Amino acid sequence: MNDYLVEFNELMSQAYGLPHSAAKIALLERAAEIADLAGDVEAGYQAREEIVETGSFGGFPMKAIVAYSWQLGQYDRDPEAFDEDTLYWNYKWIIDDMPSFPEVPAEQIDSLLQDMRRRYNEYGVSDRTYWYYNFRLSMYMGQLEKAQECLQEFRKLKRDSMSDCAACELDEQVHYLVLLGKDAEALKKAKPIIEGRKRCAEVPHVTLPQLLVPLYRLGRTEEAAEMQRKSYSLIRQNAKFIQYFGEHIGYLTMADPQRALPLLERHLPQAETHEDPLNRMMFYWNAAALIHKLQRTNESFVLNLPPASRFGALADQPEELRMKLEQEAFAIAEALDTRNGNDYYKEFGKKLLAERG
Repeated sequence: MNDYLVEFNELMSQAYGLPHSAAKIALLERAAEIADLAGDVEAGYQAREEIVETGSFGGFPMKAIVAYSWQLGQYDRDPEAFDEDTLYWNYKWIIDDMPSFPEVPAEQIDSLLQDMRRRYNEYGVSDRTYWYYNFRLSMYMGQLEKAQECLQEFRKLKRDSMSDCAACELDEQVHYLVLLGKDAEALKKAKPIIEGRKRCAEVPHVTLPQLLVPLYRLGRTEEAAEMQRKSYSLIRQNAKFIQYFGEHIGYLTMADPQRALPLLERHLPQAETHEDPLNRMMFYWNAAALIHKLQRTNESFVLNLPPASRFGALADQPEELRMKLEQEAFAIAEALDTRNGNDYYKEFGKKLLAERG
């Protein structure tokens, strides 16, 4: 065995034993580097396939995007050398992350969506997944009317081998109803997920946090409190769920602000280093709402943030911290809205702060 393969295999073996994390990404990136230096495309492809999965499910979406672009380029050069099934399945993960980055133009996002559609048609499946991801991306880009049109097209087509699992598809439809402010309808739609009849690797993890504020608004406070405890236990160890940590903070800000403080202290340092700007934005708004609520109700509190946090110097200056969090969140919102051609996120942030803070 070549010397580089010994090191490559050792790194890959170490990575396989780790959960999705920064440590795992570091091992995989080193393995990819070793493969590239040796000119071993197959090994480089193998390492990047793991980077795509770890990045997508561990909170490193940009690393996943870069690795996948390399994979797709290699596949197009030599389609017979690589596994088409896995590559095309993973395309959905990459498409899904694109709208979070304001530097990616809307035209490029649409071009990638159309490329996925073409490849899937050539692969032999229908436009069902195309319409489903068009629906998802339209939501993420604040185009809710377009999302409804895409949802209608999606529902006309039967499931195929590229369809997401039924739990994921149901979760996104629940999310849409929440965005529309249809709380009762969203909870009714989510019932199979709440009851555990529909589930997968990330459902109910990503569903339950979205239902906390709707339950609270409907006066179903005991259900909300029970769901909050269950939901947080599912996600607390995975930094990917920064946006959903924010939803927990937002709900607790309305229901029991003092209980939200430990979540803010635990997850703000994770949020500030998270690759996904949309997720950071949502967390910052909820964190700012919490601080404002505590100030407005004259509740005494002390924040403990690690010295390494770039917000650490403001831990004992709550007003300055609140303003900094809002400033950064609205800067991201401005960039996203400029790219999306609307004012959806700026208005979303204003409403969130008014309701929860």
